[in-house]
Amino acid sequence: MLRSARLELRPLTASDLPLVQALNDPRVMATLGGSLSVAECSAWLARQLAHFEAHGYRRYVVNHEGECIGFVGLSHTDFERGLVPGVEVAWRLAFAHWGRGFATEAARATIKEGFERFGLSEVIAVTSVDNWRSRRVMDRLGMTHSPSETFEHPELPESDPLRQHVIYRLPRSQFAAQPDR
Repeated sequence: MLRSARLELRPLTASDLPLVQALNDPRVMATLGGSLSVAECSAWLARQLAHFEAHGYRRYVVNHEGECIGFVGLSHTDFERGLVPGVEVAWRLAFAHWGRGFATEAARATIKEGFERFGLSEVIAVTSVDNWRSRRVMDRLGMTHSPSETFEHPELPESDPLRQHVIYRLPRSQFAAQPDR
């Protein structure tokens, strides 16, 4: 369990499939490739749980005042698919809770855990080039955009507007130097 000023983060479990499905709002999923079927939600959850078993770090359910408002966590990127190597911080929040600083607060808590508990030397974030909301969160986290690493997502067709992705990086030393962390 992780806590921040306003949030409680608990480990994602197999019983959280209804929460995964509830966060499958088209507005939320627009920059993530679109809404998922029930089977795809179930497969996503299974991948998250398997990831924890393989790597030790995980996705969390983000709660605010007892309500699930989203997911946040760390994941090891898949080198074999041509993606950027590293440990990525990612978030997905319910649309009703956008614009309130929850993504930044939750991501900061998981990044801190990554550096302090797991000894990570760096955390990355990856998103489509036009996902300005997530890019602003990355900026608020103190991450640095790495323009030379912009890439075409290998699993998306050339015509897909989400194909071009950007990378942001946050070394442990840079995170430790932040006064508001």
